[in-house]
Amino acid sequence: MGVLRDAWYARVPPSPGTSRPMLRRLPFVVLTGALLIFSLLFFVVSAGFGVLAVPAAVLLAGPVFMAWYRPLPAWTAMVAAMPVITGLGLALHSPIVPQPWLLDQTLAQLPVMYALALSSSRRVTIVAVVVMLAVGVATSVPQDMAPDRVSRGLLAWTLALLLAVVLGRARQLRRLATLRVADELGRRRILEERARIARELHDVVAHHMSVIAVQAASAPYRVGDGVSEEVAEEFAAINAAARESLRDMRHLLGALRGSDVEPGTAPQPGLEDLGALAESVRRAGVPVELTVPDPAPPLSPVESVTVYRIVQEALSNVVRHAPGARTTVSVRAGAEAVSLAVDNEPPASPSGTAQPGSGLGLIGMRERVAVLGGDLTAAATDAGGFAVRARLPRRVDE
Repeated sequence: MGVLRDAWYARVPPSPGTSRPMLRRLPFVVLTGALLIFSLLFFVVSAGFGVLAVPAAVLLAGPVFMAWYRPLPAWTAMVAAMPVITGLGLALHSPIVPQPWLLDQTLAQLPVMYALALSSSRRVTIVAVVVMLAVGVATSVPQDMAPDRVSRGLLAWTLALLLAVVLGRARQLRRLATLRVADELGRRRILEERARIARELHDVVAHHMSVIAVQAASAPYRVGDGVSEEVAEEFAAINAAARESLRDMRHLLGALRGSDVEPGTAPQPGLEDLGALAESVRRAGVPVELTVPDPAPPLSPVESVTVYRIVQEALSNVVRHAPGARTTVSVRAGAEAVSLAVDNEPPASPSGTAQPGSGLGLIGMRERVAVLGGDLTAAATDAGGFAVRARLPRRVDE
């Protein structure tokens, strides 16, 4: 029952990466109007339905219009209309009794079956085809028609229905494959960005561990009057622990990278490097106004590199997507949190120079902020620009 309930309320699925349905509504509206006119003329002129031609035409064309909104209810209405229309022809002694495999009814059934196969599971689609064929056969049994005519009509009708179903199912499978590829690509990008963040954080820690190791090794020789044997042993233990930690981190990062490349221990850029970053972006043609507290607040190395990387990625997005747009960068540090804002106006010249992006930059910014337990928002502004807001909670040393 759950599968049937889901299929009953299912709609035409959206295209991958968008909220727009895969099937446009306009072709269904146009086809409904054309079928309504064609069926009305057929029922009046050829079938002799008289005033009943109007409801008969509505019963035939209505499911096509419904199929864009709810494919399974549209199919239900279409199957229910088949024996009704044929029964009207028999009751009125029509010279041409409408059959499910005639051109007007087949043209109405094909878009409904295509939409149903596109939006429903394989099980529901197979049952729908079997039921529809059974109703068509049952409708033709009470009539006195030549067997060869019935067999030819049923064969052509069956092939047409199967073609619509196969095309709809194939498009559904292509959509699912596209979604799987996009999902795998997104997961891979997240993992790659997390690995890059881990490498940078490793470099921050490795740099400070290297400093500790050097200071611990040289401390006994820098003290004027020398140190006792116990203190010298303590410094040696600190030096050994720092070096062991560096080796462990190198092994861990080597496994993370999946290569034998040795990680560096150079210090990562931080808050004090934002001025040089802004100047490089200005040389690229983007006017940047930078506001940083003076003197610079005492941030931890991890907080400092996170602020730098977020601003760097936000400015890179401006250069790629809004070249020449006036941009403001503001960094504020309070007792509880560090907040930063990057706002850019619309592109200075909307001439198509903006470059498409992969979305990896926003993923990286969110991952960096999540590492520190902060929050980030990135969205277009009402004026046509873009705004990035981040808040990083300050660490309290115990």
